[in-house]
This record gives sequence, structure tokens and C-alpha cells, in this order.
Amino acid sequence: MQDLIGRREADIFPPDTASQFAAAHDRVRTSRTEQLIEFSLEDGLRRRIFEARLIPDDDGIIAVIADISETRARELAVASLLREVSHRSKNLLAIVQSVAMQTAHHSGGIQDFLNKFRGRLHALSSTQDLVTDSNWRGTYLHTLVTSQLTRVGSSLLAEARITGANPLLGPNASLHIGLAIHELGANAVLHGALADGKAGHVWVDAQIVAHEGQESDLVIEWQEAGIDAEKAALEPRFGTLVLERIVPLSVGGTAEFRIEPDSVRYRLVVPADQFEV
Repeated sequence: MQDLIGRREADIFPPDTASQFAAAHDRVRTSRTEQLIEFSLEDGLRRRIFEARLIPDDDGIIAVIADISETRARELAVASLLREVSHRSKNLLAIVQSVAMQTAHHSGGIQDFLNKFRGRLHALSSTQDLVTDSNWRGTYLHTLVTSQLTRVGSSLLAEARITGANPLLGPNASLHIGLAIHELGANAVLHGALADGKAGHVWVDAQIVAHEGQESDLVIEWQEAGIDAEKAALEPRFGTLVLERIVPLSVGGTAEFRIEPDSVRYRLVVPADQFEV
């Protein structure tokens, strides 16, 4: 600090910054009002941001310089977060709108619509809470499955087995896979392995499948044993659309949904850009 006494800005700062100070000095002398300038300097590998406050005084001009790097970094982080919130909110609203329209199309009346839409909206809300709690990183698969099955019913959760890989799903994959698990769980309770008090079995398994020379896929499999195939087969509706088209298209993967004589099987292949191991 002692080395700076008596030196001019041009001797201390780079030419561009020194020019800022010179112009600010002129404005202070002319207007006799306080002037603010902001400038940045290299500090090793990092660029630091400073604010200089030039204040007129009877003996000249007083300059007060503060390091505002952390303040600016926080402001940028908040702005980035707000943009992310806006983006995610628009995506979520688009999903809700699609779910509402398709649910209405496949409902038998207003009460039927309300019952189905309420369950799907709660499923999306539950997943959104998990995504938000992770600072928009996503959700772990096992946590997502457990959360959705808990909302469908405790009896289903008690019967379900969750095994295999537990990757971190990205926000987009979390929302859509969560909706798929909700549809499968609701169907199991209403029409599938756990309908009418049946002692069926539900199993959710996930595996990371490697491909030579390519990125690995996440393969999620849902299996129910002990169903009434005839009753289950009579329910091709929005849930089937979600499982076979909406979810795989939304995550850029593929899906297969099969109702067999004594079981329900759903297989979803999720590409590597939708999850982290």
C-alpha cells in the first residue's frame, strides 16, 4: 500500500482502467458529485471485479475502492438460477397441459377426469419437489420409485421390490419416469397384480447396460406377477400412451409394454445423456 502513495492511476492500472479513472475525475470536478466506476483486474487465474467510488472533497477527490467479486458472482448465480427456474417452470407447465388434455380425452366424465388428473398432478408435484431439493440436479432412481409408489398406496410399496442400479436421473428424465412409475403403480392397484386384494408381486429393476464403442444405457424394468390378463387388457388408455410413447420420446429412449397371461412387463431404455452413474 505504501508503494501506491503519490502515484497516478496510469502508473497503477492498465490503460483502459486508467482511462476510466481519468474520465471519472473529470466528471467529479465538473459536477462536484460522487461518481462510480467498475473495473476488473487479473489476479492469477481469476479475474476480480472492483468498484471505485470517487467523492469530491475540499482538498481534491477521495477514491474508495472495494472488491465486489463475490457480490457479482452471487448476482450472476441468482440470475442463472432464475433463468433455470423459468425454464423448468415452462417445461413443467407444458407437461401439465399435455397431461390435462390427454386425461380429459380418455376420461368417462368430470369426476373420472378429476380423480385421474389429481393423481397425475400429485405425481408430477412429488417429483418436482425431489428435483428442486437437489438444486435441479435430478433424483436418484430408487428414491423416485419409492416416492411414487408411496403416493399410490402403502400396500403397493410393501409388495414392491426395487433392485439394481441407482443412477442419478436428470430433471427431465425424473419427471417423465416418475409419471411412468405412477401409471404403472396405479394400474397395479386398480387392475393389476394388487387389484381386489390379490397377493400379486411387483418388482422394479434397473441395470446399466454397456455397448461396445458406445455410451451405456439405463434399462428399467417393471414386472407384475399374478394379474387378471383379461381385465388388464381392457384398459388401453392414457396410461398406455404415457408408457409406450410419451415417456420414451421425452427421454430419447425406447419402451416396450406387454400384458402376458399372468404378468405385466414394462421395459424402458434410457440413453446416457439422461442420467449419471
